[in-house]
Amino acid sequence: MLDTILQTNLYKFIRERNIQITELERKASLKKNSVYNIIKGISKKPSAEILQTIADTLGVSIKDLYDPNTKTNDYLNKDDYNLLEKILPEITKTIDKLNLVVSEIEFSQVLSEVFRYYRPVSDELIDGKVIEWILQKRVQEKYLL
Repeated sequence: MLDTILQTNLYKFIRERNIQITELERKASLKKNSVYNIIKGISKKPSAEILQTIADTLGVSIKDLYDPNTKTNDYLNKDDYNLLEKILPEITKTIDKLNLVVSEIEFSQVLSEVFRYYRPVSDELIDGKVIEWILQKRVQEKYLL
């Protein structure tokens, strides 16, 4: 039984991504049963470091893990696809401009964050400085060439 918002949201995000708990633990380089223990309520107060690692691996924020209003399975509409078509080239152009090496997880996190930033006003021009700021926030300095 899932008692807390953290347990419920973590379980939803795992199911939504169609991955096994053990796969998440492996991808996040966590000890065996780390995620399982959170979902089952065995680990009642996981560390911020573990939560950040889990959130990063799932492509969400820690806030998303604790938000009682977190919705999963938001479906995209035609306007969303049009917005994504505008965002993708700008992100890749900015990555090239900054000469960054970006992992798949980091790229999806940046894409998601930029998308959420522009989604309410999708007719707005995409500002490369916003993308640059998000990339620098998400991509650690060790990835700079």
